[in-house]
Amino acid sequence: MDSLAVLSLPATRAAPLLLGWQMQAHGVVLRIAEVEAYQGESDLACHASRGRTPRTATLYGPPGRLYVYLCYGMYWMLNLVCDREGVPSAVLVRGVIIDGMDTRRTNGPGKVTQALGIDHRHHGLILGEAGCPVSLLPPTNPVPRRQRGARVGVAYAGPVWAGKRWRWWMEGFPAVKG
Repeated sequence: MDSLAVLSLPATRAAPLLLGWQMQAHGVVLRIAEVEAYQGESDLACHASRGRTPRTATLYGPPGRLYVYLCYGMYWMLNLVCDREGVPSAVLVRGVIIDGMDTRRTNGPGKVTQALGIDHRHHGLILGEAGCPVSLLPPTNPVPRRQRGARVGVAYAGPVWAGKRWRWWMEGFPAVKG
């Protein structure tokens, strides 16, 4: 399955499939090890829960677009827009494994964007198009079993939405918290 086929799915289906996929940008190659899904205007944890605004317009498609935003005024977060155009849906890349002579595990979406060199200049770019430094490639190794749990840091959305088990990680990924 290619990246566009995966990203054309709703975020809740695409997110677990993205585990083990490789991302590369600015000479850095990593494997996606932890993700979270945000699906539609009814999802009170999704930025689009208040509808389409200039800030959230990117979430409405097309799939494969980068939705990059600043959190707490200091951390850039990288989301991959999913689903069909017009449906606000994205997968937040929460944790990665950077392969090399010493394999490092990076937890936290702010550390992911730092590792890839991603910031506000990349918001709205589309994977595979000219000017987008990020590429997404299928796994080259078997993907370990997937684990799942509640999303992190979305208590503001209320217990129902915060408790959605829409976070997935590769079994054994030691950086997972909560």
